[in-house]
Amino acid sequence: MIQFEQLYREVLPVLQSKLDEINYYEYDGIVLEDIWNFCVKKKWRKKKVEDLRLYEIVETIFSVKPSEIVSYFQIQQFRSENWFGDISHSELQALLKHKNVDGDK
Repeated sequence: MIQFEQLYREVLPVLQSKLDEINYYEYDGIVLEDIWNFCVKKKWRKKKVEDLRLYEIVETIFSVKPSEIVSYFQIQQFRSENWFGDISHSELQALLKHKNVDGDK
């Protein structure tokens, strides 16, 4: 889902230029929406996007580094995954059970 779709369409040539640069550096799997969503959710998270000037939006998009986008989406992926989804409750309890290392019983 694209937030601020009208603004997105307005800066589409800038996003395409950034995507071309990212592809030049052989970062695969990134699409236009990823760049846009990264800017909205990371770069402008404390700002009102609708109040930003066009030149500020363009400047931000051009300043984004491919590694920033990749890192951001990797962290988001780690946060969204359920690391213990395949383990039953009793198995999880056994894993988290405190073992006495002193040998006392």
